[in-house]
Amino acid sequence: MKKPVLIIAALLLQPVIQPVAAADQPFSIQGELSVTRVSDGDSLRSGPLKIRLHGIDAPELKQTCTDSTGATWACGHAARDAVSEITKAAPLRCALMDVDRYGRLIMRCFAGGTDIAEHLVENGLALAYRRYSTDYVAAETIARDRGLGVWAGTFEAPWDWRRRH
Repeated sequence: MKKPVLIIAALLLQPVIQPVAAADQPFSIQGELSVTRVSDGDSLRSGPLKIRLHGIDAPELKQTCTDSTGATWACGHAARDAVSEITKAAPLRCALMDVDRYGRLIMRCFAGGTDIAEHLVENGLALAYRRYSTDYVAAETIARDRGLGVWAGTFEAPWDWRRRH
C-alpha cells in the first residue's frame, strides 16, 4: 500500500471518509454514494471519485469470450452492464482498501447487502485478482464449477488480454 497517497486521499476526502474498526478496511464512506458512471466491470465513478472494485478483474469492454457452442459474446459489456444493474438496485456503500498507481480508490463496495465484486465473480463476469487479493477465490470456484459467465466457454484472463492489446 502506498501510505503517502492513501493519507493524501484520506485527507482530501475527510468529510466523506471515516475510520472503521476492521484492520483490513481502514476507511469507509459515511453515507451513500451515487454512481455517476460505470466505466467497465470493475471501475465506476461517483462524481469526481474514481473507484476500482477491490480484489477482482473483469473483462475489458472490447474483450469478447466464447460460449459452450463456440459463439462469441461481449463479456466485457456484460460485466459492465451487470455493475450498472446492481448499482441501480440499492444505495452504494464502500470501504477504502487502497489507492492504486493511477490514483483510483480501491474499494470494497456494497449495493444494499450485496458485495458487488463477489456478485460479479460468482456469476462468472469477473475473476478473482489473486495478484492483489484472495478474497474472491471461493466465489470464482463456484462460478467455474457451475460453468457460469466466462466459465461457460473459453476466455482470456483480463490481465493477459490487456498485455496483448
